[in-house]
Amino acid sequence: MAIRYPFSADAGSAFSFVLHRVGVAALVFGTAGLAVRADGIRNTEQALDEVTVYGSAVNAPKETRSVTVIDRQAVLNAPTNSLIDLLSREANVTLRSFTGHDKFGGIDIRGMGDTFSSNVLILVDGMRLNAPDLSGADFSTLSLGQIERIEVIRGNGGVQYGDGAVGGVVNIVTRKAKQTRAEIYSSYGSFDTWDTRVNVGAQSQALQATLNAAHYQTGGYRDNTFLDKNQLSSHLGLRPNESVSLGADFRIHDDEYGLAGPVDASAIDDTKLRRQASTPFGGGETHDYAGGVGGTVDWGKLGETRVNLAYRYRDNPYETANYWSPDRSSVLPWNNSFKHGEVDARHQFHLDFGKIAQDWTLGYYRREGTALRREIGRYVPDQSALKQAEFNNQSGFLQTTWYLPGRWIVNAGYRRDTLSLQRHADQYQHRCTYSSVFPFPPISCADQWATVGRANQDWRSDAADAGLSWEINDDWTWYGSYSLGYRNPNPEELVLAADDLRPQRSKNWESGLRWHSAQGDQASLGWFQMVNQAEIYYDNSVNRNYTSATLRRGVELQGRYRPADALTLSGNVSYIDARFEDSGLRMPLVPELKGQIGLLWHADERLSLSLSAEYVGRRNNGATLTPTDLYPRLRAYQKVDIKAFYQVAGAEISAGINNLFNAFYETSAYGGAFYPMPERQFYLGVTYAFSTSGDKP
Repeated sequence: MAIRYPFSADAGSAFSFVLHRVGVAALVFGTAGLAVRADGIRNTEQALDEVTVYGSAVNAPKETRSVTVIDRQAVLNAPTNSLIDLLSREANVTLRSFTGHDKFGGIDIRGMGDTFSSNVLILVDGMRLNAPDLSGADFSTLSLGQIERIEVIRGNGGVQYGDGAVGGVVNIVTRKAKQTRAEIYSSYGSFDTWDTRVNVGAQSQALQATLNAAHYQTGGYRDNTFLDKNQLSSHLGLRPNESVSLGADFRIHDDEYGLAGPVDASAIDDTKLRRQASTPFGGGETHDYAGGVGGTVDWGKLGETRVNLAYRYRDNPYETANYWSPDRSSVLPWNNSFKHGEVDARHQFHLDFGKIAQDWTLGYYRREGTALRREIGRYVPDQSALKQAEFNNQSGFLQTTWYLPGRWIVNAGYRRDTLSLQRHADQYQHRCTYSSVFPFPPISCADQWATVGRANQDWRSDAADAGLSWEINDDWTWYGSYSLGYRNPNPEELVLAADDLRPQRSKNWESGLRWHSAQGDQASLGWFQMVNQAEIYYDNSVNRNYTSATLRRGVELQGRYRPADALTLSGNVSYIDARFEDSGLRMPLVPELKGQIGLLWHADERLSLSLSAEYVGRRNNGATLTPTDLYPRLRAYQKVDIKAFYQVAGAEISAGINNLFNAFYETSAYGGAFYPMPERQFYLGVTYAFSTSGDKP
């Protein structure tokens, strides 16, 4: 690519070179078992007591929706080296990928189908990872080494989280320093994949600092699915006294990648053909920079105020080509970019009225910015186009929780949202001035930009919820809730939209039971129903609203059981019936049945084994939008992943196999265009953790 950025050019090359060499040294010396001054990898203090092994946990009794928490220990134990793979093992969370790695991959929660990127909200430390366009959240901008815990919140979260929290919310909390400590991880695996991460943390009585650096490179399973990325993130926290805490964060991501295109449906069972690229010259770069500052003030009996300010800039130049292009002559340059600022302010306070305790939260949120899309270069007459949208999204909300006698808890909330959009489209045109005399010859011609479209939109949306939970006894809890949510059209959808495009609305009912024992065993069973009105979709020409409702109803069963101190079993099974109301046709790319079983076995103090086996049912083709669309379905698949880790000489050596039995499968397909996922993969890694002599590991 011709464009160069401060972090991606010479500085980026030096950064990746240094981390790559660190990774090679760590892998070589770690697997050689050299004795070094290091502390136990898995003895770090955990943020959540209820999750200490691979598997999921049910959240606190006051939650009136299905919630799964994955803590740092669970991330370490899981047999995977991919964030989206880890998330997709949870109940009614489905993997979607076009490349086989985290770039252009995502997760669908509760059957949102092909619009998952706009209906599932991803947060990183409270800041939206979703782009204000159709690309959704770029999971490749994160590494597993950054993550402290993950909260998977299923169902409508419009009151607390706002626009786009329809199918669910994933809140990723990054690691903060709990002690002075350094950690190095490096692995090498199939497809010439290197993954190197460095985490450094320092803490004093008033100051806390964390720095994460990562370099990842892979040739990719298919031709032209390479990915080379560098990441740097940091957190600085200051607590001058018991009542005030301040913080600052930044996150830098830079990558370069290939775009392989799809494979014809007739080739997906051929070991060689499924790995070929239909667009061997496609590819691009991503430059993503985010930062924020915030603070919390404890006012005593008056409550607590928290304010966060954030800014994000993302630039994505890329090149596409016609399928099976013999050379670069048909490669077309495109570019997507956006920048926006966010303000998130909340005040929380507690009240007591006799035997009734109350928690209240008042909040204000604002996001303002610009999204820009360049098509087919900058100066190609009658082809180059520039589409731009300026957006201003503001909302305020109120949420309360009441703790009633008899172990009853009531939740309720309301949010009012306003969105203003100004958009215009320009095209680079070849224009001529003609004579008024027959045969009207051109007098002069020039290439120039001309405005071809302009529009403004203003919308108001509402979200509300009401929930109830009852702690039946020390082991059992029942919950139920009803909520209203919304999703606004994003700027990219409005660039190519029907004249009457409008926000979609959703209604969500949910009920379930939770059980947990004193020994740490736990289970939950939940039922839900979601009805979306005016759901937004792309009909192969413009973005528009479905004229009839879409219905989703399902059941989720998940749990964890420890038959012995050294053995933990976990698993989930989920069923979803997602259909168009008028035709009864199943939603595209949504599996009806999905399940997963996990096992963690501590053979002794040094050796542990982790295993995951999952099943994903058949799905309708992404192009099947009417009963007359007879496109091939995506077949069901079973996938088994396994990992072993061994503590030796102060380090941990891990080895894993993804897709142990070499299943052929796909998660995305449109018509006859399929996107194959990787076959069997191997990886070997080593982790060192160092801490100062005065700290406990």
